[in-house]
This record gives sequence, structure tokens and C-alpha cells, in this order.
Amino acid sequence: MEESLVGCEALVETRKNTYPSEMIPQEVASEFIHKLSHDVIGVLQNIMGYTTLLNEEFDKSYLEGIGKLTKKLSTRMTIAVSDVDSGELNKKA
Repeated sequence: MEESLVGCEALVETRKNTYPSEMIPQEVASEFIHKLSHDVIGVLQNIMGYTTLLNEEFDKSYLEGIGKLTKKLSTRMTIAVSDVDSGELNKKA
């Protein structure tokens, strides 16, 4: 999972330097970040729940759940970066 987050971070930096910066209104950016935060926190709470279960009793399905959730989190972050890069947030302004 750490590799996915590092990859997303590198992607954001690369795209930030590639595209001209446009101002996104504070209200639009705030709404976007709150929605993204809600998604990320929900997935992270599920992952923490699976790790607690793994500590209590080992079950392969818990590991599969963690794998699915980390992929979901990575996908959500990639979509968020794409929305920012495409100017989708500016269209909502």
C-alpha cells in the first residue's frame, strides 16, 4: 500500500509541474477534499478493522479484504488526481 501512495504522490508532483496552474475556488476545493477525505477514511477504517481481526484470529479472507480495500483506495486517489488535472474541479466553479 505504501508503494501505491508514493506512486500517487509522484504522479501528483509530475502532473502539477506539467500542467499550467489554474486557481480552483476555495469552496470547490474544500468540497472535493472533504469528499475525498470521507472516502479515504472509510477505506482506512475498514483496513484497520481487518488488521484487528487478523491479530485476533487468522483468516485468509481478511487478507483478501485488505487487498481489495487498498486497490479501491489507490483507484480513488488516481481518479482524484485525474479530476484535478483535467480541470474537472474548475468546471464545478
